[in-house]
Amino acid sequence: MQWITLTTATFCILIIFLIKKMKISNNKKIQKDGLVHICQIKRIIIFAQQHRGLTAAWLNGDTNAEAKLTGIKKLISQEINSLMLSPVAKNERWAAFTDHWGRLLSFNNKSSVSNSFEQHTMMIKNLAYLLEDTAESSHLTADFLPKINNIGYVWRELILTTENIGQSRAIGVSVAVQQCCSSVDKIRLNFLIQTMAKTTIDTLQRLSHLPEEHHTHTNLVKKATESMNKLIEVMTSELVGAAKVAIDSNQYFELATETMSKMNDIFDHQVKQLNKVI
Repeated sequence: MQWITLTTATFCILIIFLIKKMKISNNKKIQKDGLVHICQIKRIIIFAQQHRGLTAAWLNGDTNAEAKLTGIKKLISQEINSLMLSPVAKNERWAAFTDHWGRLLSFNNKSSVSNSFEQHTMMIKNLAYLLEDTAESSHLTADFLPKINNIGYVWRELILTTENIGQSRAIGVSVAVQQCCSSVDKIRLNFLIQTMAKTTIDTLQRLSHLPEEHHTHTNLVKKATESMNKLIEVMTSELVGAAKVAIDSNQYFELATETMSKMNDIFDHQVKQLNKVI
């Protein structure tokens, strides 16, 4: 009888162990799949930001932008198709995005630049929230990732910061082309300057990293901070504070794009670290 009791207890412990192991394995799969989907959404955001700028250029008469727009549309379509059967497609924000994207594709060269900017920006903001939703539903939050406990800053603040730079790029290029900064553009740019300045002081310093990634992380944050400060300085002196805007639009575009690239490098490094711990 004692032998039977012992065997039963051992069996129960084994079952509990197997169930726990299955849960851990299932959680890791959810996290790994979720991280793949997040990277896909991030690529759509990057392409949408490029599409916003190219559409503005096209509406301003740049005929060279049309071929580039066609290429960007194909890239976005590929990412959409790859996510259609994923859990992401069940999120109402995904339905809102695909509907919005479909309407943006119907824009013609008589559409206004300002309306195009606003529509693209609304769509990108929705995508940013979709990315955050996906992180939460995929257990890629601080509760599940004690080694990278400030991961929430990557899914929200870092994404929105990069988008703020994208907006400053779109507005700034338009200002540089027109060689005039309107009162509305000054208000928008000043708001972005304040938000971006806060990021360099706050958000970037709060990002987590693994001990073995300390040097790489510190170097990436340093480069991003330097690039951000340089962009803020140019926005302040060459756009908002200039009596006459004289900065070359291509020069400003390259500076803003470089700053966005530095932010994306940080994002990619955070993803690399996540792949180590999940």
